[in-house]
Amino acid sequence: MKKITIYLIMILFLGISCSEEVKVNPELAGPLYGLTKGEPGSVDELIYNTWEEWGMYYLYKFEPYAFQVTNWSGYFNKWYTPVKEENTEVIRKIINHIQDGIFVGLDKSLVQGSWFVRTFLCDSLCNDYDYNPDKVVDIYLDNGDCIILAGIGDRMNNFTDEDWDKWKAELSSLLISRLYLGATEQPDDFFNLRMKKANGKEEIMILAPWPEDPAGKYSPNVYIFRSNGYVRSQPTGFQVETIKVPGQQMDLADYISFLTATTKTELDYNFEVFPRMLERAVALIPYLQRVLSMDLEAMQNANCPNDPVGADYFKNLKK
Repeated sequence: MKKITIYLIMILFLGISCSEEVKVNPELAGPLYGLTKGEPGSVDELIYNTWEEWGMYYLYKFEPYAFQVTNWSGYFNKWYTPVKEENTEVIRKIINHIQDGIFVGLDKSLVQGSWFVRTFLCDSLCNDYDYNPDKVVDIYLDNGDCIILAGIGDRMNNFTDEDWDKWKAELSSLLISRLYLGATEQPDDFFNLRMKKANGKEEIMILAPWPEDPAGKYSPNVYIFRSNGYVRSQPTGFQVETIKVPGQQMDLADYISFLTATTKTELDYNFEVFPRMLERAVALIPYLQRVLSMDLEAMQNANCPNDPVGADYFKNLKK
């Protein structure tokens, strides 16, 4: 399978919107949400087993206003259509991609403390109280302890590996953002290695013209940004490659993606050709392993099974 790109972490460090606070008694959660074990091998059995193991609830049969809230802490009322009965099996793919893919290499207790208690599954979803074609949600909306996943239906039946990679990348970025926001420590050693001006302030752009990549492997834009220690420039809604240096949070997100979703061959090449990339990776890795409890090798192996790194690959990197 093609690697899971966690790139697009422009949304990586989103704040968490205010809503109701739900504290669920694990002993009551199954009955409370109407979860049943279902027939052996069924989607309902998978949902029930996931709740038992993780304390997370995948809900595709729920009351019309189950995730819609209007109270002192906020207003959340969205238009949606439920998952069609004939598309129930898509839910199995969703759960497997999240539980056995996105969560791989992450500390279970940290995931449980950072991810959503409830995952509502919808066929269609709008970020509005009524149907609005301009506000159709492509992948998800999050609110408090719940996340609503959209498009669980016909479209996903035709997903390619690349489509699933993009889908997982969006949720991976959201998970990493929540892990990071919950951390009490920042990767200062990593941030201190960002480009500086003569006055000590951070550079905010790298102006063209840029030199060509002597090997012809990367565009001039990617080549110059990686030469200066960045995975890429800060994209806009109109341009993928710009003159802008990514902000700190996007910079961190890009490195997490780069380390965990890049083949060993590509990692080796970049660390050899771009010393600044190696230097910054070495500064960041202890933070990811110690503070965010990431098993980087396991994550990279899961994302790049055809070209995995070996045991302690990241731990043994030296600048």
